[in-house]
Amino acid sequence: MRFLVLLGLAESVVAAACSRVGQRVLHLDRRSYYAANWASFTFNSLLTWIKEQNEEPKPEEVKDWSSLMEEGEELIHLANSDSASITNLQVFSFTSEEEEEAPNTTEEEKAADEDAVKESSETESADSKEEEAGAAEKEDQPAQTEGEEPEADQPLPSSPSNPSEPVRKKISYAQLVKEGRRFNIDLVSKLLFSRGSLVDLLIKSNVSRYAEFKNVTRILTYRHGNVEQVPCSRADVFASRQLSVIEKRKLMRFLTSCMEETEEQTAYNGRPYLEFLRNQQLGESLQHFLLHSIAMVAEDTPTEEGLASTRHFLRCLGRYGNTPFLFPVYGLGEIPQCFCRMSAVFGGIYCLRHSVRCLIVDKDTNRVSLSLFATPSTAWSHD
Repeated sequence: MRFLVLLGLAESVVAAACSRVGQRVLHLDRRSYYAANWASFTFNSLLTWIKEQNEEPKPEEVKDWSSLMEEGEELIHLANSDSASITNLQVFSFTSEEEEEAPNTTEEEKAADEDAVKESSETESADSKEEEAGAAEKEDQPAQTEGEEPEADQPLPSSPSNPSEPVRKKISYAQLVKEGRRFNIDLVSKLLFSRGSLVDLLIKSNVSRYAEFKNVTRILTYRHGNVEQVPCSRADVFASRQLSVIEKRKLMRFLTSCMEETEEQTAYNGRPYLEFLRNQQLGESLQHFLLHSIAMVAEDTPTEEGLASTRHFLRCLGRYGNTPFLFPVYGLGEIPQCFCRMSAVFGGIYCLRHSVRCLIVDKDTNRVSLSLFATPSTAWSHD
């Protein structure tokens, strides 16, 4: 039997592969959820997770398992606490703590509101008819000459009333908690390139049928205090209103030329990618788009790495949509859970809230002969 601890992405893939070829798999995790640091939570579950992370770990009860050992075996104790992969956890709330209660509308109030809407619509139609009649009478009157004062009984034109601006509804903290199951939050936010080893693995293993993916519709960047859309495809470049015609031609010429390695590119190996972009006579805005939003590298990144990232970005365009990025609809935690589902389909056993205390290893064969793990209340042994 293959014995795996924790339910991260790598362990989930190994569990699915072992189960698929007929191996017996026992997968344990001391947590109460799948995917470890790749997990996705509802807002309420995230609050519970934060509370657990902030609690001080309880001291472990050390037991003497030496009585279970036989000759030629070695006892290996395993730590029960997770590695400090998440530290300095703080929570900030930028919403109002109090919920703005909306008045309860009864059936009578709803009917009164409907009557008010009807009366207002009738009033507006009557006013429009009066305005049309007034306009017709005005056409029959002689035109007023320049410098002539209006008659005393003639009403002066009134300034049009400005329509009230729509009031943006504020979201309170209590409302977030109430609607917390309508969205998921990833512990680690990641996107998938539409071409890559993980996407190929999802397709070849048929694991992708257990999840639903969506293509990112557009890419935005923050520049000079404004949020701008990054023109990453041919259609975006020609439809962009923030680039001039000359900039569009320069960008298309650069994206086409960088797909193949040239002697000019090789001459910049080891030099900053930003220097290469400047020498291509690209403007400041194009340099920003290419450096931070397409290649997604730092200014001092070597040119060969920047060009490789740019080529990978361009190769991923158009496979599933207008941008090269995919993401699971229900959160990043779906990917490890998909591999866990496949392992379970082929006989894998999963145990959450189980922690491994120690292993008894045969010194001669270097294989685990006995593993001792515990639930929150009892201890179990597995041979």
